[in-house]
Amino acid sequence: MRIPLIIAALALSGAGLLVATPASATRTDTITSDRATVREYPGRLVLANARDGDPAEVTAYCGSWVRVHLSARHAMATPVGWVLRGHLRHAAKAGGLDGVREACGVDGDRWRDWVGAINAPFHSLRQVDGRWRRVVFGTGVALAGTPECVPSLNYQRRENGPDQIDPTQRVAGLDMTKVSYRYVTRDGSIALVSAPRVGADYGVWGFVPAGCVQPKGGRSAVYFDEPVIQLRNSSGLHPGVGYSSATVRSRGCSAAVASPVAPRFGYWPDPVKRPSCPV
Repeated sequence: MRIPLIIAALALSGAGLLVATPASATRTDTITSDRATVREYPGRLVLANARDGDPAEVTAYCGSWVRVHLSARHAMATPVGWVLRGHLRHAAKAGGLDGVREACGVDGDRWRDWVGAINAPFHSLRQVDGRWRRVVFGTGVALAGTPECVPSLNYQRRENGPDQIDPTQRVAGLDMTKVSYRYVTRDGSIALVSAPRVGADYGVWGFVPAGCVQPKGGRSAVYFDEPVIQLRNSSGLHPGVGYSSATVRSRGCSAAVASPVAPRFGYWPDPVKRPSCPV
């Protein structure tokens, strides 16, 4: 699915997409942060990054997240997604979303098209020393030390070629010893990683050519190589706690599916058919 098709699809009903109504008329707004990540939908991973000054049409909200259609003046993989309310000039103010439709969890069907593999599937746990632990953070990786492997804030999708990094938006000053892998794009050419600035604790989302991402810690691939499962219900399970096989079976356990597109980079985000629970 290319960007023009995605934009055209927004006018259609069904499949969880929004339909413009008088109660959900678009609002003109502006991005106010150079680190405004555009997400596929609240709670999932970043697709691209907006920039300060990007014009935005607000079409919906969900809690602190606002759904926008951007008219960016720079390279972006997609102009459609969700950003934090605080990263918009008007929506951030009291009453700034009055009359805007509340619509949580839309756009989920786009995920398969944009992502080919992730470090672990959603609602996932991995087996460590016989116990199952929630997967929360990305997998630690190394990046090749070449200029092409400096993360960029954005990448482009091209009609007749592979996804391509935007070299004009590279991020300097990141601690390249603390890089985490998140996902690889559908054609396998671009990887999303995060790394903190030197001396900082929080990470900056950035994109690199997939060939830059190298396994770390003796792994043969760039994702968790322990057994990984998905749960239908993971609520109440805490990070850092090991759970028994009986606990995960009772929550609708199924096996994670390695990506058929980019198996070196992890798991299929939302496979149509999941194998039975391995425990």
